[in-house]
Amino acid sequence: MLSDISLKPNDKVGLICTGSICLQADHPHITQTFLREQYGLNSIFKHDTVQAIHPSERADIFLEYLFNPDIKLITAIRGGEGTADILPFIHQQYKKIKLLPPKFILGFSDFTALLVYFAKYYQWPVIHGSSPLQFALNKVDKQTEEITMRLLFCGLQNAEMSLIPLNDKANTPGIIQAELTGGCLSLIDISIKDIWEIETENKILFFEDVSEKAHKIIRSLKYFSRIGLFQSVKAIIFGDFNAELIGCDNIQQENNRANIMKILKSFAENQNFPVLHTHHFGHGKTNWPLVYSSTYYLKLGKKPIFYKM
Repeated sequence: MLSDISLKPNDKVGLICTGSICLQADHPHITQTFLREQYGLNSIFKHDTVQAIHPSERADIFLEYLFNPDIKLITAIRGGEGTADILPFIHQQYKKIKLLPPKFILGFSDFTALLVYFAKYYQWPVIHGSSPLQFALNKVDKQTEEITMRLLFCGLQNAEMSLIPLNDKANTPGIIQAELTGGCLSLIDISIKDIWEIETENKILFFEDVSEKAHKIIRSLKYFSRIGLFQSVKAIIFGDFNAELIGCDNIQQENNRANIMKILKSFAENQNFPVLHTHHFGHGKTNWPLVYSSTYYLKLGKKPIFYKM
């Protein structure tokens, strides 16, 4: 239960960069100050946040936080690239990790690899959600911060996501009850045949991504279909595919956004399970937390909603 591991004031937080380092050297300090002043949390960080080091060293820092019983939350400051590289080193400690009580692990984007790994092997309620640095810099809206921190402190996630049905199955009234898995689409793509290969059977699967062209998104979806990744899913929910493409003007950006929605709709119409869309999670200004290894409810129909009790 999430309430069993919820935070309280003066708890310790480990700030980490499992992939790319922070964009600015003061970002770890900004995050630390924000958590202390706004939520009474004491956080620590190390050189992995500002210095490029070998994946084995990054894994050692993560494991140090993981095995420290005083640290109640491990949260990524940034995603970037490289988190999957630390997983072989972490998996060497599988037997020891298996004995640990769960603790919160929070992040998204490149951090997807670590979230899927911990859900797959340990069934921990890890969280796909925004970094506290984003809260401190106002990169996401206040509601996202409030829902995320309420989840961490109270174990509650009673906010309902409104969804848009993309096919007839999603329009048909009914309720699906299932565990949740997923993450950044381009990261899920590289999980196949890796140690952290995603398991989708009888799950609600969610996808989001950033700065990807429409043809790359549909290429991944067709690949997943061919290898049977969707064969036993209960439903798919697409989040925000923030289409801010580097070097493109506004017209090109709008065209890509329209093309993304077109290919998602086309994909959905060819599936025999519900497919839906929402802007409540992703790389944009709104990024509500999603908890792996936890049961969610998907109410289908003309105005679908998605929620966790």
